[in-house]
Amino acid sequence: MNNIAFDWHYLWGATPLLLMGLKLTVELALVCIACSVAIGYLGVTVLFLEIPVLRRVVRAYVAAIRNTPLLVQMFFFYFGLPEIGIRADATLSGIIVLSIWGGAYQIENLRGAVNNLPKPLLESARALGLHRARIYGFIVLPVATRTVIPAMMNTAVSTTKNSALLTAIGVPELTYVAMDNIASSARGMENFFALFVGYLTVVLAMSGLAMLLEIRLGRGFAK
Repeated sequence: MNNIAFDWHYLWGATPLLLMGLKLTVELALVCIACSVAIGYLGVTVLFLEIPVLRRVVRAYVAAIRNTPLLVQMFFFYFGLPEIGIRADATLSGIIVLSIWGGAYQIENLRGAVNNLPKPLLESARALGLHRARIYGFIVLPVATRTVIPAMMNTAVSTTKNSALLTAIGVPELTYVAMDNIASSARGMENFFALFVGYLTVVLAMSGLAMLLEIRLGRGFAK
């Protein structure tokens, strides 16, 4: 019966290892979110400016990523590509795959925001004789960014939570550490509780920062 009760002493002893895993999870999430946002802006720029060939590449990329499981993408990159000579360690592979996954969804977020801009706004810009690239850089992108923050934040949160899947390729993030603890100690309840608290804390912090950013960017609309 003692093995069933929640053991706070065990959890306290396991906390240093769990915090190391949480630290790596946060670092991975920040890097992948930054890369995915950059991919999103680059991709939507190609689509808006209708750059030949690249536009088709971006659309094919988005379709391929959005219609296949993230775990399969990880296995393909980490276990499949080495067979043709393309190799990367587990952490780098995880960053690349998770960034590419998030980037596809950020492209769709931004594309939706751009397509939903008021037509009079674009017509007024064209009437002024502005070049398409200037219209995009100085009007379309800033306005679209203000409206798309919630959707981009949802994708960022999903990217953070999906970092748990990196345990499948051996990245020692929070989930990997917890599962390793369970295998060695058979203390599942304590480690799953730590996972719950760890991810909840990170996601709530991200949501709070996103809310502050949304309020700040929305001040111009409120006037």
